[in-house]
Formats: sequence, structure tokens, C-alpha cells
Amino acid sequence: MSEHKTQQVTNAVEKAIYEQSTRFETAVSELNKLQSKGLEQVSAVVESVSRSAKEQIAFAEQIGGEWRKLVLTATKNATELFAPKA
Repeated sequence: MSEHKTQQVTNAVEKAIYEQSTRFETAVSELNKLQSKGLEQVSAVVESVSRSAKEQIAFAEQIGGEWRKLVLTATKNATELFAPKA
């Protein structure tokens, strides 16, 4: 009878270990999925920020060019206004 009890305890322990191992594997699998999804989202954000930064740089370049044209035109107009006419 004692041998039977020992076998029952052994079976119960083996079952508990197996169940815990299965739960752990499931948890690690879910963690891998979440990590992959998180990295995809981070990659998308980085691409979006990069695209936005490039657009901002292009816009700043455009504004700077327009500003230089306006300053040049204003300077020419001021020069013509104050320059003695021959």
C-alpha cells in the first residue's frame, strides 16, 4: 500500500511539473509574440518620426530660400529707393 501511495505522489508531482512547464512555455510564447508586436510598433514610430523630420527639414529649407529671396528683393527695392537717380 505504501508503494501505491508513493506512486500516486510521484504521479501528482510529475503532473504538476508538466503543467507548470506547459504554462511557462505558453507564457514565453506569448511574451515572444508581444515582443515582436512591440518591435513592429517601435519600428513604425521610428519610420514615422524620420519621415516627419525629413519633411520638417525640407520645409525649413524651402522657408529659408523664400526668406532669402524676400530679403534680397527688399534690399534691391531699398537700394533703388535711396540710390541717387542719374
